[in-house]
Amino acid sequence: MNKLLYLSFLILISIPLHAQKSINDTIIEPIAIDKSILSGVNIPKVKLKAHPERDYYQKRIYKGSELSVYILSSETAVNKIDNFPIDEFVYYMNGKADIKAENGNEVSFSSGDYLFVPKGFKGNWTNHGGNTYNLELSVISNKRADSTAVSKAKLPFVLDKELISGIRLTQVNEKKYKDVIYSGVELEITTESEKPGKTTIINNKKEQFIHILNGMVTIKSLKGNEQTFYKGDFFILPKGYTGNWTSSGLGLMRTLIVMQK
Repeated sequence: MNKLLYLSFLILISIPLHAQKSINDTIIEPIAIDKSILSGVNIPKVKLKAHPERDYYQKRIYKGSELSVYILSSETAVNKIDNFPIDEFVYYMNGKADIKAENGNEVSFSSGDYLFVPKGFKGNWTNHGGNTYNLELSVISNKRADSTAVSKAKLPFVLDKELISGIRLTQVNEKKYKDVIYSGVELEITTESEKPGKTTIINNKKEQFIHILNGMVTIKSLKGNEQTFYKGDFFILPKGYTGNWTSSGLGLMRTLIVMQK
């Protein structure tokens, strides 16, 4: 996979498709991420100009007012990255990646890892598909940071596994817990947890890419439509959403959330 080539393409086409109207004009609904795509099914093949011989697959799953979500898959390949142009959240779903930074530091990622690729990273990125292909879920911001802004992190890294596992959570009130896992120059990753119950969301302020880490949630819009998301599910809670949020689960219902800075 040539990450720079595909990211240049992503940046050019990151104009929102889901323009948000006022609540009086339309009823905004949560958007589930297609499980078949997440399973690596029916991802279109894309020819890379720099590597036309390489097997590479890509599909934009969602483009919203603030975030874009992609699925990517490639045969084993090595890529040299001179200056990574954006922040990127990645959920590595199949295969392995070995990264060697320009300064010589090394790190590896495997299936099941949540990672952050910081703007400004320089080095080599090697994807290993083994007997199959690697598979990545990617979330980026539609808004570019100032060209001089560079993330404090210099090397892609695995997000805090203890926070994602529900350990060392910070309680903010009687029912809620929240921790900022990482704040980059374009994206912020948080984990939010709550005691099961019902709340009302009024005009959701930011578009949110949400992954259910534990428990389940049923979301009912003003129109009366209900959607239920379970542990392992991914969905978008759009900017401007208004409706009811009812969480269930043993202990805390927990989520991982990606938002634009």
